[in-house]
Amino acid sequence: MLHRKRTARLCAALAATGALAATAACGGDSGSGDDGKVTLKVSWWGEASRHKITEQAIDVFEKQNPDITVKSSYSDWTSYYDQLTTKVAAGDAPDVFAIEIRKLGEFARKDTLADLKGLVNTGDLDPKLLAGGAVDGTQYAIPTGANAWAVMANTSVFEKAGVSLPDDASWTWKDYEDVSTRLTKAGGSGTYGTQINFNDAYLTAFASQRGESLYDNGKIGVSAGTLADWYQLNVDMIKSKGSPDAALSNELDANSIEQSLIGTNKGGMGMFWTNQLSAANVASGEKIELLRMPQAPGASSSGMFLQPAMFWAASAHSEQRQAAGKLIDFLVNDPQAGKILGSDRGLPMNSKVLDEIRSDLPTADQASLDFVDKVRDKLTDPPSAYPDGAADIPDMLKRYGQDVISGNKTPQDAAEGFLEEANSTLG
Repeated sequence: MLHRKRTARLCAALAATGALAATAACGGDSGSGDDGKVTLKVSWWGEASRHKITEQAIDVFEKQNPDITVKSSYSDWTSYYDQLTTKVAAGDAPDVFAIEIRKLGEFARKDTLADLKGLVNTGDLDPKLLAGGAVDGTQYAIPTGANAWAVMANTSVFEKAGVSLPDDASWTWKDYEDVSTRLTKAGGSGTYGTQINFNDAYLTAFASQRGESLYDNGKIGVSAGTLADWYQLNVDMIKSKGSPDAALSNELDANSIEQSLIGTNKGGMGMFWTNQLSAANVASGEKIELLRMPQAPGASSSGMFLQPAMFWAASAHSEQRQAAGKLIDFLVNDPQAGKILGSDRGLPMNSKVLDEIRSDLPTADQASLDFVDKVRDKLTDPPSAYPDGAADIPDMLKRYGQDVISGNKTPQDAAEGFLEEANSTLG
């Protein structure tokens, strides 16, 4: 039975890559057979490690539910939404699929997603995070877990440079630049204090400290002045040699955390999501510490927030909504699934599951949890679903940022250009 189910999932994966012959040979779509058994199609994105543990969790689900067979299809991040959008348009949407906050609102408003109320037990899920999966009052998606955007520090680089870790309870953006510059100067050839990036989570934290939000009433909520200052911060970091020059910075910004400066022991700091801590530790072979984000002097908010790492959603046109809800319920509420999946899709948000598996989690995951617990009272509420078109904003922010650090635009020109283009894209 298990071999047959794995074969079914392999066929679905082949079909997703366009292997039409394999689709014909494997046969069968989602639905109920004459014997009352149900087949679910499930899709997600990620690396090989995610595929492996998700398949392991699905195997446990199938053992618990012998009347349900799961056909999995998965891809890397770059092709995921193209494939998903094509399937939705063709009326062949997966019964269950992963989605992230930048696309959630857009999919929900196009009647693509099923209302999950009553299909998934949400009683033990963090209510604030759960609200992130609701659009216009309807629970269209269930968060897989939560992340916080933070600074990671490679302790070995600090030690070799003779620089102490900063007091992250009080440091400012100027302190961040100063520490980075000292690390570069004392760290030796090819070592840098930090690497810059233009992630929208970074901008969200920076703007929040000034009382601004990334989105407001369906448009960009960040002022041109704040955006220009954010771009200038990155320019200043390069000028002070706290981070690499524009060419290397742009290259690093396209790499995974394993190829980052902290991951290769060539940098003291970098900003990443907390669920990436394990990957950073493994890649570097060193201890990586999580630090709070620097703050603007006098800021009333830390700017830090918990964000659902991603969501599980069900197709509005699935004929197997009950089974789809049962699978999502298992993935977010079952302790066995929690042990297998760990923090790969964010720290578990079910309090009972977390209590049961916490001591068994890898050291890095426990460190992430300890960090979140430490800063919890400083965290702002998780974001709600973004406006339509928000999926284009991260690349747009990066494009203008790269123009700034390359000297092609001033921070003010980039801020004004970005706002005009972004607001014409949203909605």
